Amino acid sequence: MVILCIRTGIPGGLFTPSLTIGALAGCVIGGGLASPGVDVTPESAALLGAAATVAATTQGPVSTIVLMLELTGGNRSLLIPVALAVTVATVVARSIDYRSIYEARLTEEQVRERLRIRQLA
Repeated sequence: MVILCIRTGIPGGLFTPSLTIGALAGCVIGGGLASPGVDVTPESAALLGAAATVAATTQGPVSTIVLMLELTGGNRSLLIPVALAVTVATVVARSIDYRSIYEARLTEEQVRERLRIRQLA
């Protein structure tokens, strides 16, 4: 299903796979961090992985934090770890490429035009 979403080329079809892949990666990495001194649950690791991946792909850190809070029913106990994961992921993603997953499909000329319009507003 993930491959189907990505192959369609519809930007909305890229959000859910980003969320899913991030959650799976968070579980795998979080499972590797589990030790007697570290209290990492699979659920919190999945949430952090999903948040980091969505923030990196959409390059919308604030909306990602709000989305994650909404998805967890307003569980504020993970607000600081989510904010930290989102910040790091956004900084790394922007250092690699300034475009979001939605702008990646545009030509350089279309991106420049969008940036010009943003500066006028």
